[in-house]
Amino acid sequence: MPGSKRLTLKTIKNRENVHPYSRKARQISRVYMRKEKLEKKSSERATNPKAERWLWFRFAFDDALPSATRADIHELIDMYLKRNDEELQKLREDRESSSFKRPKSSRETLLEALIASEHAEYVSGFELPDLTNGKSVKVLREWDGDQNGMTRIATIRVDQASKDVERKKKPKAKSGVAAMDVESGEAAMDVEQM
Repeated sequence: MPGSKRLTLKTIKNRENVHPYSRKARQISRVYMRKEKLEKKSSERATNPKAERWLWFRFAFDDALPSATRADIHELIDMYLKRNDEELQKLREDRESSSFKRPKSSRETLLEALIASEHAEYVSGFELPDLTNGKSVKVLREWDGDQNGMTRIATIRVDQASKDVERKKKPKAKSGVAAMDVESGEAAMDVEQM
């Protein structure tokens, strides 16, 4: 398998004197494309908006409380949605205070779009860590912000219209494995028909 080798720039010899259409030039271009792709993936992992949101809720939630009520969760969401209002207001005042009409700055349009998308998400259902469960709050407080650790934290979906908290259901047991029906207390067998 000649294409399965992972080349680096160090392993390619005489890379300075390469004809532009040679195999070596294609190898070098593949190495650069792979390097750019890996850097892009790592930067995407570093700037995960869901993890940033969860960290905001982690630090905004009072450490003295073992868990939150539904009203507390909605207050936290309102605080989260209004976190950029001061900066947006300052940008608007700076723009309107000038003697001539200036267009919106890119930061102002970015903040407006962010606020609009977050409000729309809150209307349809805001997914965040389950702060109503003490165990989830404990796991959230121990979480260091790593994207891989997010799966350990139970999540809920909070809807603005109903002001109701809906627990995200756990995945069903795999086929052929007995699953316990919590409401009736009976064991049910989930076997896939072929």
